[in-house]
Amino acid sequence: MTTLKFGRRPPKNAPAIKLAALLTGVVPAHPAAVDYLAQLTAWQMLGNDQYGDCVAVTWANVRRLVTAALGTESYPTLAEVLAFYRTQNPNFPTDDNGMDIQTALEALVHDGGPDGVKAIAFAKVDHTNVDEVFAAVAVFGSVWVGINVQAANMTDFDAGKPWTYHSGSAIDGGHSVIVGGYSGLASDDERLITWAAETGFTDTFWSHLVEEAWVVIWPEHFGSREFLEGVDLAALAIDYQAITGRALPVPAPAPTPAPADVDATFAAVLRPWVALRHSGVNKVAATAAKAWLSEKGMA
Repeated sequence: MTTLKFGRRPPKNAPAIKLAALLTGVVPAHPAAVDYLAQLTAWQMLGNDQYGDCVAVTWANVRRLVTAALGTESYPTLAEVLAFYRTQNPNFPTDDNGMDIQTALEALVHDGGPDGVKAIAFAKVDHTNVDEVFAAVAVFGSVWVGINVQAANMTDFDAGKPWTYHSGSAIDGGHSVIVGGYSGLASDDERLITWAAETGFTDTFWSHLVEEAWVVIWPEHFGSREFLEGVDLAALAIDYQAITGRALPVPAPAPTPAPADVDATFAAVLRPWVALRHSGVNKVAATAAKAWLSEKGMA
């Protein structure tokens, strides 16, 4: 059996923005089954076979997915993952005690990640409402999920089978994964990345063993039509202020390119033409053009 590590601490359940209050209900057209994860290959273990850094690994996988979808792919390195892990394990590797997801999200908003990017905000997803989970995947591209893993799920994983709920199987540990798709099939629904591989959850796994779910709002999302149509930014700003006491740090829009100087472009074409010999109608036009160039100071 594969030797792998867990590392998600129990949720601290501090006050948090609720995603349901932010959704406009405008979800872009999408198929009944989507798998944004499948657009990428070569997912990395990033130390989760040696350390309990699954929360930090989820951060890296989320950053990879959002940058690949909305910009230029950037996959945090093992060194960056371990640097993030040290935010809750300052004496790592002596400290190897896992991480709490919400505390990690707070750090990403307050300090940013080791890749230099600060999250704008995060919101709690009602994991018991599957429609909300699917809407979150459609709007944000992924959901950050905290689960409890049974001993029998490790057999599922080694066999390449979707993880399901096994009545009577002991809990091996808490784990953090990225969910980036869904199939609509009860036997293999939510699609996820864990331990460098893609697999699925059955509906019974989701209903029994998922403990928390989150979405993270990154600067890249403000260039996403799905996000801008699917999220009420005014409601987000109000809820953010209520939770943090600060104004929502919305990224500045990209500068609008200066309009082309049409007159200068026209004058550059016109000057050599008026210098030619003209007669008839062209001479009249050339005389008018010379006057225009003189008035504009471009003769």
